[in-house]
Amino acid sequence: MELEELRARAKARLRLLAAQPNDGLDAFHRDTLAFFSRVPEPPLYRRRDDPSRAQARALLEEAEVLLARSWRLGTEVLTFTAAIEGHFVALSLMAEGRVEAAEPAWHDALHREREATAPLRLWSRTDEGRPTVFDPQTRRSRFDPRPEAQVEAKLVCPSCRKVGPFSLSPRIASHELKCLHCAGLFVAYVAELRSLEVQPLGRSRRRYHFRVEELAGAQTLVEFDDSAPGELGASKRDLLAFLYAPQGVLRGVLNLNTSRVLWVSQPGSCFVATVAFGEDAPELDTLRAFRDRVLTRSGPGRAFIGWYYREGPALAGSVQARPWLRAATRGALRLVVPFLEKIA
Repeated sequence: MELEELRARAKARLRLLAAQPNDGLDAFHRDTLAFFSRVPEPPLYRRRDDPSRAQARALLEEAEVLLARSWRLGTEVLTFTAAIEGHFVALSLMAEGRVEAAEPAWHDALHREREATAPLRLWSRTDEGRPTVFDPQTRRSRFDPRPEAQVEAKLVCPSCRKVGPFSLSPRIASHELKCLHCAGLFVAYVAELRSLEVQPLGRSRRRYHFRVEELAGAQTLVEFDDSAPGELGASKRDLLAFLYAPQGVLRGVLNLNTSRVLWVSQPGSCFVATVAFGEDAPELDTLRAFRDRVLTRSGPGRAFIGWYYREGPALAGSVQARPWLRAATRGALRLVVPFLEKIA
């Protein structure tokens, strides 16, 4: 199917969307990145009942809708429009079983996709766009010392939550870093997302399972529980930075492709409040938000958190053993929580 025919299908879709409200640029970016992550690679040769043909056929309608949505947004998303058109053509060729034509169309679409998503990224490689050693058109060669490639990334300090530039070697995944603003130490584990599973554990609690591939090629699994409101949006091939405090405590997960960050709120750390209110009390969300958004941003606040993590279990045991003290603690916290809610 030719591009003009595909565009005609998208124009018909655009007329259907005209009566619906525009869902905005952020929603378009989110849905388009998710679409890019699902596009299959063309097969190397023809074969009967190839699964990539069925996958491509299933994505054609989604590509049609996204192309129409991109036209509604206009010049703001021109590079995304070109990338969607490229994938639309490649998917159409795959669905028709035209393997030889699908391969170069897919590579062209990937090139357009990289151009479209580059402004959203907080990272780049120093060897991106490096000229080739031999130019087949001019038949000339050039000297290439091939310095080690670096990943230039903008990372968020888990202590002061300010952004700073860092140069990272792709040979290793864990990087010990020092914040340029607060001089705090932290560790960034950088890897590319392969799959993400989010398992609900109850009210406002969930367990994340990240299967990731390090830039050097090794694959691993990162798992943790979280009770913070909201979830991290991430798609296959996104580059993620898991941000750890020096003690090895996970503080946040930064999506370097979309600049979105999930600040991890470790469940079960509000020891006394958990005893006073119970496991799923809404007051715990406020106390954890105050810890993550206020206390972690100052030296005295972090010192208090460290003290409380050491002494909290013993204090909670004392409260648990005395019903009158548990009731008094619950009453006192109910007076404090509304004030903390306004600050956090």
